[in-house]
Amino acid sequence: MPRSLPLSALLAAGLCLTAACSKESGGNAASADRQSVPAAQDWSALKGFTAVEAVGPDDVVVTIGDGFAVKAEGDPHAIEKLEITVDNGRLKVGRRSQWTGSGDKGATIRVTMPAISAVTLTGSGDFGLDRAEGKALDLSLTGSGDMEIGAVKVGALKADVTGSGSLEIAGMAEAGRLSLTGSGDIDGEKLKLGKADASLLGSGDIDFASDGAVAITIAGPGNVTVKGRAQCRTSGMGPGQARCAP
Repeated sequence: MPRSLPLSALLAAGLCLTAACSKESGGNAASADRQSVPAAQDWSALKGFTAVEAVGPDDVVVTIGDGFAVKAEGDPHAIEKLEITVDNGRLKVGRRSQWTGSGDKGATIRVTMPAISAVTLTGSGDFGLDRAEGKALDLSLTGSGDMEIGAVKVGALKADVTGSGSLEIAGMAEAGRLSLTGSGDIDGEKLKLGKADASLLGSGDIDFASDGAVAITIAGPGNVTVKGRAQCRTSGMGPGQARCAP
């Protein structure tokens, strides 16, 4: 008759089997979790928006073209956290509120849309736009992210920059209102405005070109430089300078 194993040996064997199963199950679960989060997702069903609002650490790149398309690529765990919706004609890009912290390498959201009238960027992510045409373009940047705008051709341009992030913009507008607060810059060396109102509070710089009437207000060490034949009127206080020259 075979000898029965001691109870302690059975318990030890059971623990070993349980640990092995748990390890294998955990490994399979982790593998399944990695496979369940694709490297790219598609939100191309989102349509009918004319403005983009981005909040958080992820980058957004907009291309003006036919139709609407929204896609995300990058770290799968960052993509898993994304929340992208359309609300009152605005494409809102952010992360779901229950996600705290980051710990991922971020994502890039690529958007195609026929036209754009406004951009709002808040946080550390960057924003890029290839071109814009129309009656008006409203740009708002808050935080450490940077905004790069390609060739614009609009009637009215409004740009508000707050924080350490910078705006780089090229093209032309009949009228422009530029406002900078903080250490970031508004780099408009390739931007020409018919007439303009430039307000600077902080250490950042504003640059653009104009041949029209330009009102400049400076408070702080930052400088405003206007190239062209602008008729400049300057007010304010601080060590910063207004330079208007061809």
